[in-house]
Formats: sequence, C-alpha cells, structure tokens
Amino acid sequence: MSTVLQPVLIAVLVVIEVAVWQVRVAMATRGNKRVAAALGAVNAVISVVALGQVVTHLDRPANVVGYALGVAAGVYLGVVVDGRFTRRPARRS
Repeated sequence: MSTVLQPVLIAVLVVIEVAVWQVRVAMATRGNKRVAAALGAVNAVISVVALGQVVTHLDRPANVVGYALGVAAGVYLGVVVDGRFTRRPARRS
C-alpha cells in the first residue's frame, strides 16, 4: 500500500473506531445492551485492522502519526455525536 495513503487510511479507521467506542459506552450506560454489544464487535474488528497496520509497519512514523490524529479526531467526533444523543429541548418558563 502507498506510504502516503496508508496513514490516511489508518487515521480514518481510528476515527471511526474511537467514535464507535464512545457511542457504544453511551449506549451501554443507557441500558441498550444489544446495541452496545454489536458496536463492541464492530469496534474490535476496526481496532485490530488499524493497529495491525501500525504495528506491522513501525518503520513508517507517518502511520503512528495517522493513528494518533485518528484518535484525537475520533474522540472529538464521539463527543459531538454523544452530545446530540443527550440534548434535550430547553424548558420554557
């Protein structure tokens, strides 16, 4: 795989993985056990694929940077998505 494309792919996978993880935790805390379990399985597959690419190609520092940027962006996206789930309309007095 291209040395330019691989870090981008890793970052995209990790963004999705971290965002799914955060939504999974939110679903679990709300009692949605089946949804949380399904998201956990998706999370595991994405995590293994992304991390496998980083570990297999440790000679490419860009892969590690892609992973780190993916985690940061994934956390941000997960917080935004979770905020949309928990938003309630403001009460009018």
